[in-house]
Amino acid sequence: MNVISASLLPFPRPLGRAVALALTALSALTVLTVAPTPSALAAQTIDSNGITWTLDKDYPSGKFVTGDPWVVGPVKVVGIANKLNDAKYKPKPGQNGSMLNPGTTNKQGYDSGLQNYDASLNAGLINGEPVSAERPLDLPAGSSLVSMVSWLYNSADDREPDCPKFGGGATAPRPATRSAGILTVLDKAPAEGSFRPPYCGTDKTVRFNISALDYSKLPNIAPVEGAPTTQSLQDAMARPWVDHVNGWLGAHVHPSEHMPNYGRDLARIVANCTLVTLFGGQKPGEDPARDKVIHNLVQFGIDLTGIADNGGGWQADGGHGLGRKLPILYAGLLLNDKHMLNAGQWKTRFQENEQTFYVTQAEVDMTNSPKWDPDKRAEKVPYTAEDIGMADWGIRHAYKPEADNKSWDATYREVNGAVIPAFALAARQLGLKEAWNHPAFFDYCDRYMAWISGPEGPRAKTGKRLSNEPTPFFYAMWAAYPPPVKAEAPAAAPAPATK
Repeated sequence: MNVISASLLPFPRPLGRAVALALTALSALTVLTVAPTPSALAAQTIDSNGITWTLDKDYPSGKFVTGDPWVVGPVKVVGIANKLNDAKYKPKPGQNGSMLNPGTTNKQGYDSGLQNYDASLNAGLINGEPVSAERPLDLPAGSSLVSMVSWLYNSADDREPDCPKFGGGATAPRPATRSAGILTVLDKAPAEGSFRPPYCGTDKTVRFNISALDYSKLPNIAPVEGAPTTQSLQDAMARPWVDHVNGWLGAHVHPSEHMPNYGRDLARIVANCTLVTLFGGQKPGEDPARDKVIHNLVQFGIDLTGIADNGGGWQADGGHGLGRKLPILYAGLLLNDKHMLNAGQWKTRFQENEQTFYVTQAEVDMTNSPKWDPDKRAEKVPYTAEDIGMADWGIRHAYKPEADNKSWDATYREVNGAVIPAFALAARQLGLKEAWNHPAFFDYCDRYMAWISGPEGPRAKTGKRLSNEPTPFFYAMWAAYPPPVKAEAPAAAPAPATK
């Protein structure tokens, strides 16, 4: 007699007596294949990105369009394990942690090797011991459990294979985590094709579906030579990008098998993915790889919205906070969601906004005063009266204007310049400049591209590419789709934030 695993039976279960007898009779004659219901299977173990959650019994479960699992609850988790860690290394207490409906502070419960670890946030520990049948974790409907796999090590020189190196002066790898899974507990099965609700906060309403994506909002422009293919990018954002830990410490828990740890590199992927979706037709299904890129971008925008709605943000700080505003607007545009399209009015901190500004008398006064304190690694060039009205960039301008520096060599200017003009170009092509609601950003990007590719730029002077520079693909995009020839006059200050 064939035995069908309970974890594979279509939900609901158990089978009625008559059906069970019929299956028993049939089993002597043939191998029975039970076709799973697309939207719900009964499961006691659920896997995602190398992580396994074991539940106390079978529950209806399935996957969102991006592949992340959902389960109908409430449920009891009796085990959290992974198949990624090398058996030669043992996790330390507090590694391989989990967080329930994570918040947006700089604290985390994923890895105890980091200075911002808070054991009270580690949902994978019950009274200091791992979740088990004796110590189950109760998850109500309307919750998200984010579980991480840590990189294991005995010392900086004795690490798991492929484990990142320890950062300068750090006591753990950077990043300290390698993989993540998000288990969303719902009160009912979602419709096929649904996007996962944000993992932050307690609102797990399933609001969005791929059926609502409006491809007519994509401009269908011609690709340029050297553009990456959608096939090469379809998996770049396929696994969830966990980004809720605030500030530079968040980079240390960006799972390395999912996403870059540094904002500049994260932003470059966002830029490339966004730009390639501007090519091609305006109907889903014409390029399945492009559809997947779009789905991944939209899911990231939904997750970022959840972070912002729960008090998170991405303040100006070197290159860490880049690349979060455009995905929110992109998702709002394709889903026709007014809330996300209103991101330009939010109080949320976005690095691209906090670093770009029009020079006023205040900047002239500051950079010619004893309070002026720019990074000493670059030549100090103050503003003058002739600069008033010019769009410029400052590493922490919104909250530390004394660090501004007019010099093109200002520390981190090139790090940001390598990617932010791509956001300006994409936003213009998508008709999102007004929604962005920060004109200085666009005017500065235009000014930066004119400098870096012009006769006074470093390429013209050295004949070499910089380590932080727009890619050849983006140079080709800027040449093919340049900003308006006639410079726009500096706009009035944006309307006060209302979020």
